[in-house]
Formats: sequence, C-alpha cells, structure tokens
Amino acid sequence: MEIIQKNIIIDGKERLVIYINYPSNYEFGLDFNTFKEKTKEISTKVKEYIKTNLKNFSDDSALLVLNGIVIGTLIFSQLKFEPYQNINQENKTEIVATLKNNDNENKTNKNNIIAKAEVDIEPLVTSEESATLESSAAAKVTEPIEQTTEITNSNSNSNSNKTNNTNSNQNNNRPSSNNSSNNNSGSNNVVNNTNSSKTISVKLASGTVITIGLEDYVIGVVGGEMPASFNSEALKSQAVAARTYALKKTANGATISATTADQVYKTDAELKKLWGNSFNTYYTKVKNAVLATSGEVMTYGGQYIDAVYFSTSNGMTEDAANVWGNSVPYLKPVSSSWDVGVSGFSQTKTIPMSVISEKLGVNLTSVSQITINSRTSGDRVNSVTIAGKNFTGVKVRSLLGLRSADFSVSQSGSSIVFTTKGYGHGVGMSQYGANGMANAGYNYKQILKHYYTGISIVKK
Repeated sequence: MEIIQKNIIIDGKERLVIYINYPSNYEFGLDFNTFKEKTKEISTKVKEYIKTNLKNFSDDSALLVLNGIVIGTLIFSQLKFEPYQNINQENKTEIVATLKNNDNENKTNKNNIIAKAEVDIEPLVTSEESATLESSAAAKVTEPIEQTTEITNSNSNSNSNKTNNTNSNQNNNRPSSNNSSNNNSGSNNVVNNTNSSKTISVKLASGTVITIGLEDYVIGVVGGEMPASFNSEALKSQAVAARTYALKKTANGATISATTADQVYKTDAELKKLWGNSFNTYYTKVKNAVLATSGEVMTYGGQYIDAVYFSTSNGMTEDAANVWGNSVPYLKPVSSSWDVGVSGFSQTKTIPMSVISEKLGVNLTSVSQITINSRTSGDRVNSVTIAGKNFTGVKVRSLLGLRSADFSVSQSGSSIVFTTKGYGHGVGMSQYGANGMANAGYNYKQILKHYYTGISIVKK
C-alpha cells in the first residue's frame, strides 16, 4: 500500500491531500469479515502515516483520496494518539482555530470544493484500474453501470472519448455482498404504508449528513447509476430498484451512503457537472421516470427485496448462491440476451504470468496450467485450477480485477490473456439488459419481474 501527501490548490487555497493507493489484489467484497479487516488495515496504516508525519503538517486536517476517489476529510485532533497530544498546546490551538475559521468561510462552498478536488487531484491509478478497484472497494452488491459517451463532462477517470463502455465515477460497489442473501424474515423489512412525503438521511461523500425527500433521493440515484440517455422504461426500472434498496436499508432509521458504499447519489450540482449542457433535458427525463413510479417498490413475501443490480450480463444473470453463498428465491439466473450486442460486451485483459503468480500465490509458467473445471448456471466460471491451486471464478475475478467471472484464457508470450463477457457480479437486474428490453418494447414492470423472479411491485 502506498501513502503519499501533496499540497493542492483548491478554489484558490492550499489544502493538504493524503493519497492512499491500495493494491489491486485487495479483496473487499466477498464477505463482511474480509471487508471489516481490509477497512481496518487501511485505517491503521493511514493513522500510522499521520502519526509519523504529523510534525510536518501545518493543518489539523487533510483531504483523503482513496485510489483516486475523494472520500472525505480527516481531522488529526480526533485521532487521539500520543504525538498529537505532545504538540505545543499554543500551536495546536492555533491550528484548530484556523481550521474552524476556514470551515466557516467555506461552508456554503463545501460541495464545490470537493467536486473541484475530484477533477484537480491526480489519480493514483489508471481509469481501468480505478474501475476495477472501485467495483470491489466498499463491497457493494449494486455494482455501477458503465456510462457511455452520450454522457458529457464525465469524471476525469473516465475515458469519455471512447465509443465503447467506459466506467463512470461511480463506484463501484456498496453494502457487504452477503447482504444480498440476508434472511428476509426480520420484521423491520416489512413494507409499511407511508405517504409520499417520506424523507431519508443521506451521508454525502464529504461526510455531511442531509435529510432529503425519498423521491428527490431516487432522482439523484437514477442520475448517478444509469445513463440518462437510456430508454425511459429502463430508467423507471432503475428508479424502483433504487427506491426499494433505499427503503430496505433505512427501514430501521439508518443513514444511507451517497457513495459506492450503498448507491451513488448525485446532487443537482454533481448532475450538472456530469451532464453539462444536457442537464435540463436529462434531469427532466430522469425526474419524469422517477415520478411515474413514485412510491413503487419490489417485495417478496410482503418484504422489501435486496434490489441488487449490475452493469452488463454475459447473456445470463447469475444465481446469488454462486456469488455470495446463500440462495435467494428472487435472485435466480434468467436469460439476458439484450446485453450481447452492447459495445464492449467482450473485452480482453492481458496480465503477465509473474503478476498472476504473485496475486494468486502460485507458480504459473504456462496457460496449460489453467483448467476451467466447471461453470455456473449463469455460464460463469465456477471452479478453475491454476498451477495446481483451486479457485472460484468469483475469487479470480476479484484478485485479478477482471470485469466478469465469465472468462476464457489464452497465452501471449509470458502473459495470459483473459477474455471476459459482460461486466459485474451478474446478480439481479442487468442495467444494459434493462435498456435492451425497454428498446424491444417491454415496460418497466415487465423488466423488473423478468430479472427478479416471483416479486411483486406495490405502492409503499
């Protein structure tokens, strides 16, 4: 793991920025315990770095950038470790006072500062690596869709000039993957009849918690998770999925994250940045799709479902049991042939065998040492033997940063070429598949009932 610091000019003021670059073999998303362990490891290393370098800092805070993504502000005085307590009290008071003054001055511009920082701060990884790492970083089960070039002014990590699919600034990913297979018998998941004025608490990337109307929140999620250029019926299906996810997550009054830890929610200012001159057109289109489904959610047995979704299938969706270990009756494999014609459906990634050996803990010298033993009901790799060691396809995808667990292999010199189909974990609704269905004449309810087996769509 690499940790470095830079002083960056943000809105005319110098700001300390600490970059944390974790390696691509960091595995967050397969189970909750791993997620906690990796998060704690990163937190510990950051604290150690600050502890060692605190005497060199002139501020009491730093902007944190995790693999090129701004995740918030860290205030050193809240860490409560010994070196901070030993700083001259007069100097420490002055530092804190200065920080508070700066915060007061910039309070109204805080979102603009963060948004500008996301563009101005140099990422630590390439866009391809960032997309891979983001999609596992917070163990999110609702993996982000890939924005197309029809979306303008995209994040600087996106290759927006390409005609094939390129990852947007979302990220990937969200609550721990095994949440998608939680027991749904808990009473707090039962759908209640509440009015349309319902509000939820949302924690922004800056750390600020806001209270927002549910439907306004869903507008920001649909805009953040799906290209507004998609068919309106696809946008409606995304709205119902996003609303269902949010209501289940907040059923006990919990705060939902606006980042890839849950679902990506974008403020109006962020949507303006994303859509540029198309803002008015796209915002109206998304808002109309959300309002057309106002209050509608998906249930199974009278309870909110885990409305997981992902970008692009390989032609089939996947059984949740093959990804997270637990069977869920409404998350079963179904055909999704609409994805096959999507640009970028099949892609290759070439990885040196030395890198594969390091990441998988094997001694790989030839493609002949790789044997795909079996595939899942969703036609993704179930079991594969690599240099005498057995792995699941999900594990290989995570460790090697592949777009999908549906892969085949070939050799090119001292490297292995992985050819993947689709993008994402494959469970639940395929977003590009939903758009394909909509273009073929299906409405949003037909789309949702296709991807989520046996569910009901009801008004909350």
